[in-house]
Amino acid sequence: MNPEQLLQQLAPLRTPDPIGFWPLAPVWWVALLLLAIALAAIVVWFLKHRRKNAYRRYGVVWIDELEASGADVQALSKALKSQALQVFDSSTVAGLSGESWPMFLRESCPKLDRSALTILSRIHAPDPGLVTESDWQNARLWMTSHEVPDA
Repeated sequence: MNPEQLLQQLAPLRTPDPIGFWPLAPVWWVALLLLAIALAAIVVWFLKHRRKNAYRRYGVVWIDELEASGADVQALSKALKSQALQVFDSSTVAGLSGESWPMFLRESCPKLDRSALTILSRIHAPDPGLVTESDWQNARLWMTSHEVPDA
């Protein structure tokens, strides 16, 4: 027999079925599990961080409301002290007044300059003066940027 005739008698080549995506190989299951664990850890960290700093957001809203209403220096001091008592030792913060109060705020927030919030030292003076735009900005800066001691 002729080799050409033998080749013609062969059935046509059949291509295999394409490889499907499903079911996944065990390595992919492990990779998906690790990805799910990592995502869950990121979500838990984000929620914990957000909850831990919720008082800062509330404090900024409080300061904005005080500024909008034209509040005096006593109201600003009350808002800052209330927020400071949330995270600092109450025996340290509660007794602060005079020059020690704004000094504490400046020491707990390195972003504040040396003259920031000096109006708070004159809170009990007969005429403490008006709260300036700079004072409101420094109060917001302290609220968002103060350093909390490790617990």
